[in-house]
Amino acid sequence: MVRHKQRLKARSWMLYLHCAIHGILVYLFAPNWNLWILPVLVTFTHFVIDLWKLNQPDKPVYFIVDQIAHILTIFILWCLFVAPAGWLPKNWISVMHNQSAWAIATGYLLVTFPLSLLLAGATQKWRREAEETGMRSSISLNDAGKWIGIFERILVYTFVVTGHFEGIGFLIAAKSILRFNDIKGSEARKEAEYILIGTLMSFSFSIMIGLIIRCFIQL
Repeated sequence: MVRHKQRLKARSWMLYLHCAIHGILVYLFAPNWNLWILPVLVTFTHFVIDLWKLNQPDKPVYFIVDQIAHILTIFILWCLFVAPAGWLPKNWISVMHNQSAWAIATGYLLVTFPLSLLLAGATQKWRREAEETGMRSSISLNDAGKWIGIFERILVYTFVVTGHFEGIGFLIAAKSILRFNDIKGSEARKEAEYILIGTLMSFSFSIMIGLIIRCFIQL
């Protein structure tokens, strides 16, 4: 189905079938079957978004934008046709004045790309030394280390904020097992030390940010 849509785009009958199925399911599970405009709008917007996606390069960023657009569309239509009157303004004001929610969101923001840049600069000397001595493996996915670090810090931060500190131990153990075969042996000592420094710095900063946010929301 996917290849058929990618090849024929707007001329693909599978695209229309795909959108129609979504509309039918929305109508069947709608709280009020008199809301016929709801499945019609879902079908139309789904078609427009999917058609836009089919005309973009096959890259992850466009897939993410496509999914976000679908979710936002469903949320907007739900607010307009299904949600109780005044639900959105009331909850929007509540979220905007919720300091704990903003503090937690700020923590998640800090442990992703800003902390990646900080750690990259802090470990640059050791990374260059490991690369110059030829110890770092050339067989690696592009930017894999960066994304592993980001998700690693998100998990550590989540464990700290929610009070599940034991999860950090399991995460360290899992990473140690996965990394063991890559860095075992005396010839890979510099790479092992570089990975250890980066991991400890990543965990330390994530834990500190988590503890600060945890203290703030408990005030």
